[in-house]
Amino acid sequence: MSHEPVAVSAPSPVSPQPWGLLGSLAWGAIGILAWFSVQLAVVTAVMVYRESNAPGSVDMQKLATDGFLLALVTIVAGPAWFGVAALASRWRGWRVRDYLALVPPSRAELAFGFACMAALLIGFDLLTYVLGRDVVPRFMTDAYLSARSAGALPLFFIAVVIVAPITEEVAFRGFLFRGLSESWLGVAGTLVVTSAMWAAMHVQYDSFTLGQIFVIGMLLGWLRWATGSTLLTIILHVIANAVACLQAMIKVEYFS
Repeated sequence: MSHEPVAVSAPSPVSPQPWGLLGSLAWGAIGILAWFSVQLAVVTAVMVYRESNAPGSVDMQKLATDGFLLALVTIVAGPAWFGVAALASRWRGWRVRDYLALVPPSRAELAFGFACMAALLIGFDLLTYVLGRDVVPRFMTDAYLSARSAGALPLFFIAVVIVAPITEEVAFRGFLFRGLSESWLGVAGTLVVTSAMWAAMHVQYDSFTLGQIFVIGMLLGWLRWATGSTLLTIILHVIANAVACLQAMIKVEYFS
């Protein structure tokens, strides 16, 4: 009697464990340090260049809303933070794409995410208007005006609409979410922690706007968990920042 050989399927590869709570926070701190160090180097170089060409021209109070400088440091420093996240992912034995959840969302997920973000942004604008506050934060109008006077609006839009969302989403909803959500914090704790950390980055805004940023972070984090896609949160973040830039442009160009 002949026996057919039984095919034995190879076990599917198992992904290594992600960085834990302390490892994720440590790598996150390294990413922030690299990001800040590059920003400081760029700011210092620009200040030295301006001072050498026009002594006494550097106004320290205006640097915070210098549209050209903000755009430049965002574009140059962003890759440093991304690089640290990629290095940490590879060091743990993961493909960068998988660790950071850089997978395309489905059309249904994209539509649902867009609807959620649109509803939230409209709701925030209505609440801001009802409370008698400016829909466009002062920081945005000052930065826009500064970038326009420097002829750097294209650079400003690239930084705010493209580079900043990619950098921040990779850091918070990509790298940190992966490690923290599988720690004792769980998904709920990770949503709160990453949203609070992300909001704390935006020190240029007042507490009211920071509260809105925190809520947006909660939505983005929940969508990252529900869909498994950081690319979705990047797209939605791009849309939100594009709306903010458009509102600033409309206010400055047509209502000032």
